[in-house]
Amino acid sequence: MSAKPTGRERVRRGALTPSPRPHGAQRMFSSTTLVVEALVVFFAVLVAHQLVPDQRSLTWVWGLGTGLALLACAGMLRRGGAWTYLLGMVLQIPVVLLGLQVPAMWLIGGAFAALYVYGVIAGHRFDAEKDAVDARVLAAEEAAGERVEDPRSEEQIAAEDPQRDPRTYRREP
Repeated sequence: MSAKPTGRERVRRGALTPSPRPHGAQRMFSSTTLVVEALVVFFAVLVAHQLVPDQRSLTWVWGLGTGLALLACAGMLRRGGAWTYLLGMVLQIPVVLLGLQVPAMWLIGGAFAALYVYGVIAGHRFDAEKDAVDARVLAAEEAAGERVEDPRSEEQIAAEDPQRDPRTYRREP
């Protein structure tokens, strides 16, 4: 077996599971892609409004529905869990299918779909690598007795950010 896991092995290991980091690369890449994609969909709807005048109502319902769903999904990534990342992948389908009305969206939608999938998988990997580095640094600081304790209780830390593990929190000196 190779040292680097394949795409399927990464998905099996949980690449779609959200990173425990509150401001991690996975969420940042994914939400940024979805928000920019919503803007592109809106502009594609404006183009389709002129290219397909006999289907304007379908164009607006489809485009605005997709754009609002993309924005809602981007907002839900923080608390939703793995299903929100999967929903983002499913929302790539109507974006690509907008190519039925604006032919350039076949290419643009496909590029955004690839970018979103890359953001989810690579972002998860980046966050895992950062967590591993943080754990090594934290262990080295504790071994050297250099750790700066947070004066807040674990309950206060958990209340401020429920996704953060209070045992790994440290304040910068």
